[in-house]
Amino acid sequence: MRPSDLARAAFALPLALWTLPQTLVGLALVVLRAAQGAKLDLCAFGPFPFLVVHAPGPRCAGISLGVVVLASSPSILKHECSHLVTGLWLSWLYLPVYGLEYLCFGHDRSPHERLTCWLSERLPWRWRCARVGCEPRPR
Repeated sequence: MRPSDLARAAFALPLALWTLPQTLVGLALVVLRAAQGAKLDLCAFGPFPFLVVHAPGPRCAGISLGVVVLASSPSILKHECSHLVTGLWLSWLYLPVYGLEYLCFGHDRSPHERLTCWLSERLPWRWRCARVGCEPRPR
């Protein structure tokens, strides 16, 4: 095990606790999707560890819930992982704030969604997964 793997593992528990409400919802979806046969991967996005479920979210192509990401395609993983950055700012208020924005503005006009799109275009991080063949292809 490399030192970077140890550091990431040590970071995972505090991160999961900081994002606990949304991580619990995400883990419930993991159980549901795994029972349906979805593939799971341990991944990293910059310094952050993630559990990625290769299946669509409920009524969407992807969803980020704490340290859990459901994605129907690897092409949306960077966007979904970028939600964690705003989730870190909001902590336990993430779900209520995002839900309220969604109700008031809709998905595409939500300030949170616009910030996430801005971040996903500008963050230099790439995501990496443990499973071979999961990595994004160079352009």
